[in-house]
Amino acid sequence: MLYLDNAATTWPKPERVRAVVHDWLEHGGGSPGRGTHAFARKAGDVLSLTRRSLARFFNAPHEHRIIFCASATDGLNLALKGFLDPGDHVLISAMEHNSVLRPLRGLQQERGISLDIVPCDSAGRLDPDEVARRMTDRTRLVVVSHASNVTGAVQPVAEIGRLVRERGAYLLVDAAQTAGLLPIDFQKSLNADLLVFSGHKGLYGLQGTGALIIGERIKSLRPWREGGTGFNSLSEEQPAEWPERFEAGTPNVPGILALGEGIAFLAAEGVDKVRVKEEALLAGLWRGLSELDGLTLHGPPPGKDRIAILSFSIRGWEPEDIGNILHHNHGIQVRTGLHCAPLAHRTLGTLPLGTVRLSPGCFTTAEEIRQAVTAIRMIAETVLP
Repeated sequence: MLYLDNAATTWPKPERVRAVVHDWLEHGGGSPGRGTHAFARKAGDVLSLTRRSLARFFNAPHEHRIIFCASATDGLNLALKGFLDPGDHVLISAMEHNSVLRPLRGLQQERGISLDIVPCDSAGRLDPDEVARRMTDRTRLVVVSHASNVTGAVQPVAEIGRLVRERGAYLLVDAAQTAGLLPIDFQKSLNADLLVFSGHKGLYGLQGTGALIIGERIKSLRPWREGGTGFNSLSEEQPAEWPERFEAGTPNVPGILALGEGIAFLAAEGVDKVRVKEEALLAGLWRGLSELDGLTLHGPPPGKDRIAILSFSIRGWEPEDIGNILHHNHGIQVRTGLHCAPLAHRTLGTLPLGTVRLSPGCFTTAEEIRQAVTAIRMIAETVLP
């Protein structure tokens, strides 16, 4: 089996991540804040230590401003629904995921916010000056994916954030595809006010994990869910203290533990080292596929502000059929279709069928890339009746 769908979920997980989860299931099991026994205290330590690790890794303003979420989608819902008020104007890029678009469409109906979509170029890149031109006196929030999950194009979020701040608005960055792969310094250079990431992609944790980082310019945020927190249980109202205000319900302790161990893995390997390896794998895919007649590569070429995600189309072929042949005939697992990002495919002109997406990871080898190129070449050179 050859796995090339790391943009959805990285696989395999590092040995140390697998080991720490196995150890927890064997020797842990408690819920944080739900008791004074040893297992409960141990679970509380997991949350505290991982929160601190995340604060250091991303240079967050304070560990209490890191909110554990069930996913990047969950974090985006908290950020959008907790921050926006009736009448607010929001700008998003034309490459955003449905995790951004759908909550905002809902808020248009429920709260009467207004939404504008800023176009991107044919490679999926966003012009910061175009964002600035489309801002109005009512613009309160700009939302941008750090990198597209379709083309891999990396957006100039720091420059966008600077322009947004100059106009008194706020920036929310969706870092689902870049956390753990690109260096992210939240306080020093990102110019973001809110940042969301998932744990199961570039941070090499488990599914069902993620977090929201809340910048110091954000003074208040409504909770996305309310209920038990293991904190001040006598009160009938949601706690005012952060992070407990936003973390109702029993947290995913094994997942958060794995997230912390994934960060430790990256710290040991080096984020730059992992990125350079994945960029080399991407370059191998690009070289091998760019020479094929009838095959179109979508997104910037290697070395042009992008990460290791490559989408392609083959003239005369539907993406789903290509994916099925790669899977059943060659044992290669890829992603096909719209990738939950119809806005991006409208920008690329690949609606309604979408593309085939290849996404190598830290454990992908150069030989596997050669195998994938060979298999795709066989499909591209097949003469259809």
